[in-house]
Amino acid sequence: MYIVADVNVIISSLLTSGDSFNVFALNSLLDKVKFVAPEFLLVELDKHKSEIKERAKIDTEKFEENLNFVIRQIDFIPDSEFNDKIDKAKKILGENIKDCQYLALALKLNCQIFSGDKRFKESCPDKVLNPKEMLAKILFELK
Repeated sequence: MYIVADVNVIISSLLTSGDSFNVFALNSLLDKVKFVAPEFLLVELDKHKSEIKERAKIDTEKFEENLNFVIRQIDFIPDSEFNDKIDKAKKILGENIKDCQYLALALKLNCQIFSGDKRFKESCPDKVLNPKEMLAKILFELK
């Protein structure tokens, strides 16, 4: 099952060992979800990397270890693979267009999105799974 991961849950995973991190930890053991993301997520992460590391209050080695642990579970998809869904995503999101690429990719793959962004969830309640819902989905797949 494909799930689009947005930058919000990656950052959250790096800042705390909460539900977002637990999703990736559980999935690394069970391999139930194939996470995908637009390539630009890497650009976003790189742009804020030093700020995230500082907020995480962990040393560089541990930060890099956690980042690599999460990133290894994600396949990054070039924009060209889902550009045909950008206009539809923009129409759905309205003013919340910062999430456009995530939604476009999810529309292309006909899958859901893993995000802790409340505004994104409000814009697409049936498409977006928050961290608690994502944990439940992975655990449900065990049955």
